[in-house]
Order: sequence, then structure tokens, then C-alpha cells
Amino acid sequence: MQAVRTFALQCGRPDGRRMNPDPGHGQNGLAHDPTHPRRTILVLGGGGMRGFCHIGVIRAIERLGIRIDEVVGTSMGAVMGGLWATGMDSRRIEETAGEISIKDYFKLNLLKFLVKGYRHASVYKGRTFHQFLRKWLPQASFAELPRPFFCNALSLNNGTSRFFGLPGAVAVPVADAVYASACLPTIFEPIAIGDDHYIDGGMTETLALRLAKARRADLVIAVDLSHRDQQTKTPYRASLPHILFQTYEVMGQALNEHNLHHFVDQRTVVIKPKVSHMGLLDMPDVREIVRLGEREAVEVLTTHPLTRWLCDPEVVAVEDRGVSGPRDHVHVDVDMNACIHCGICAATCVTQGFAAVPLGDVVRKLHHYECTRDLACERNCPTGAIRLGNV
Repeated sequence: MQAVRTFALQCGRPDGRRMNPDPGHGQNGLAHDPTHPRRTILVLGGGGMRGFCHIGVIRAIERLGIRIDEVVGTSMGAVMGGLWATGMDSRRIEETAGEISIKDYFKLNLLKFLVKGYRHASVYKGRTFHQFLRKWLPQASFAELPRPFFCNALSLNNGTSRFFGLPGAVAVPVADAVYASACLPTIFEPIAIGDDHYIDGGMTETLALRLAKARRADLVIAVDLSHRDQQTKTPYRASLPHILFQTYEVMGQALNEHNLHHFVDQRTVVIKPKVSHMGLLDMPDVREIVRLGEREAVEVLTTHPLTRWLCDPEVVAVEDRGVSGPRDHVHVDVDMNACIHCGICAATCVTQGFAAVPLGDVVRKLHHYECTRDLACERNCPTGAIRLGNV
């Protein structure tokens, strides 16, 4: 607790004003030109109905007073990010998102199945969800949004990713782009935009860090919903939806592993809310999942060296009492009785957290500050010997 209190004192001056602990330099320690304001980008990942926790992350950012210049969203992250880009605050987004109901938005296409059989494009109707988006995102183009916003989708025609909202690109209604980004294949009908058809961008990039890097962000706050407790197995159910959703989830984790490996750097703060207990299309207790997202974001943002000095010191002083410890490192533990020294962990980790030795202790960094938080070493360990903490 004393260490966390020290972090809180670093966030501001005794008179309550914010201070830069490294004047003339960026949050990452690199030289910063004061004539060019910093660009902070919030990246909201996909995760089905778990995406409601993005509301809590947004609320934490609002409370802590961190300025966000641009928002990038994928799938449900695009829905929540799009709503925030319209100028809504987190309270209004929570009220609006409360209109999303499983029974309304996931109605089986029984009639079309009877008529067309497997020639039909989806299990559920997407019309009601699309109408919801058109109601709350009526902008004819991304240029009409008060806050810069981008979202990604996957083209079925040529297999390429498209990032909607980029300057100079063809104008697309925001609701159509967000629907495309959240259109989980076989769940909703793909949408036609121009001469192409699009599905969920999370099929190739569930956390769009690539665009944040291309936008030359000085600071990236990434919210990754792919966290999963590897020690808890999901019971098998012999049903098409269960098999599909489990496949999507595991595929998303594998894709995200490579994405985090490639794009997480000294400018990136990763927040991983603990929402793996929810299914992709399980209707959550909205208030509870928003609370989980807010709590996780507050703990990470007030203790991470890239963001703690950006936080309102008065809020930090209050929140400090409930923060258990610094969240800017990952603790690595290996059960040496289970370890078979196969070397997969050393081959998987891109930040040299493990030693590639045939015998002995395989852990090089017990408190791993460079970890990309992709959980790859734990997920790929064949004996389950690796356990990561503080993620």
C-alpha cells in the first residue's frame, strides 16, 4: 500500500495541480515537442456482450480526467466507442446500452431457414440491432462526430481489413460501419457497403492496435477483453451456438496473442477486465459489468507509469485506498514439479521472460514489466505449469 501511495504522490503537486515528472519528454521517456500536443488513443476491443465493461473503462477515464483524442473500436468496442464519440458521457451510454436485449436482438431466422435452409446467411436477424445503431448513431459520415472515431471490419469479397473513419476515405454512415464491425459471422447478416460485404473486424483483429500505431499515437490505452482463466475449463455443450462461440473465443485469443506481440510497446497501456466468466452472448448484469470495467481501469491507470501522472491527483488520493498494488507488471510463477522444460514458453514470449535452457529455472523475469499481457506463455504451456498474476 505504501508503494501505491508513493505512486499517488507522483501524480500531482502538493497544491493539487498536475505535474509532468519528466518535463519536455513524453510519457514513454522519448523527447516530446511541446509545439505538438500529445495524441492519446483509446482502443476498445471486441468481446460480445462483455463489451459492456467498456462503459466502465470510459467512466474511469472521465473520473480521472485523462484526455482522449481519438477512439478506435472493434465489434462491441465499436458500438461503445461510437456512442462515446457522439458526445455521450458514460452514464448516458449505460442508459442507451440498456436498450440492447438478447431476446430482441437475437431472434432466430426461422422462416428464412425453412425457405432457404443453409443458403441463408445468418442464424439471427440483424435488423433490430441495425435499427438501434441508426437511432443512436445517425451521422451520415464520421466527420460529423465530435470526437474522432474509427472502427474496423473484414471484407468477405477480398479478405482485407477496412478501417472506417480515416480522413479522405469514402464517406460511410456511422451506423452502417459500426454494424459491419460488430457483425459476427453466422450470427448477423453481413452488410453491403458499396460493392462489398463486411463482417466483424474481430475475425482478424479484435484489438485494433495497428491503426493506433499508424495514427502515430504518443500514448495508447488498449482495453483487451480476451482475458481467460486458463485454470478453469468451459463445460462442453453439444449445441451449434456453443461450439461456434467457443471457436470464436479461442480463435480471438490466438489472433490477439500475435497482435499484442507485434504492437504493444513502451507507449501502450493494456487493461484486461476480468470478464471471462461471461459468455459472448450472455446478457450481463449491466451495472455489475460496468463496475468491473471501471475498477480494473482505475487500478491500472492510477498505478501505471505512463498514465498515473495524467490522473487527477484528488481522485487518485481517494482511489488509492482501494488499490491493492501497482498494476504495471506481470508476476510469473512456474510450478517446477509440473514443468517439463520443453522450451515452448521461451519460444513463445517475445520479451524474453523465460530462459531457453534444458534444465533449471525457466523464469528470467519474476516481475515482468515488459510483458505484453497476451497470456501466451500460460495458454500454450502443455502441462499448465505457468501461472500469471497481476494481469
